[in-house]
Amino acid sequence: MDPRPVLDLIDAAHASTRHEGDVTLVGIGGHGAAGKTTLARMIPAAQIVSTDEFWDGKEFEIGRIAREVVVPLSKGEPARFSSYDWAAGERRGLRTVEPTGVVVVEGVCALHRMLRDAYAVRVWVDASYDVRLARAVARDGEEARLTWTELWMPSEERYVERDDPVACAHLVVDGGTAV
Repeated sequence: MDPRPVLDLIDAAHASTRHEGDVTLVGIGGHGAAGKTTLARMIPAAQIVSTDEFWDGKEFEIGRIAREVVVPLSKGEPARFSSYDWAAGERRGLRTVEPTGVVVVEGVCALHRMLRDAYAVRVWVDASYDVRLARAVARDGEEARLTWTELWMPSEERYVERDDPVACAHLVVDGGTAV
């Protein structure tokens, strides 16, 4: 995955927002295991908020992401939220993200209609079904395959069809290639 086009967009957006405030919000969406987190980590000095931190055990709390992260940061205020630990399956306590530099919100629903207008840069990371499934099984184990094929991937497809996050992206990145 080549992060240079994304970094160029972020640099241009960050330069233009310095007059309005010191934070540049970036949204990186894409299907599960497409490479969103990998791309986010390639952005130097970015503070990263994962939509996975807003899982309530049944669904992603998009409204809470908006209220506790996107709105305060857009106003130049710190974002404070209770973060969910996906691996442990429990809340891990209060987390604060300062309104400085580049803040990336990344995750399947990061480009949700409730959030997308706040981002200076919107990126969709694309990868084929087979690549995503192989990565998910490699990461989560073979016992997770059925959950991915029967629950997660169909749910993501319904979200993409309903919300059309790809159409709002400034850039679509190929996450299906080796990093």
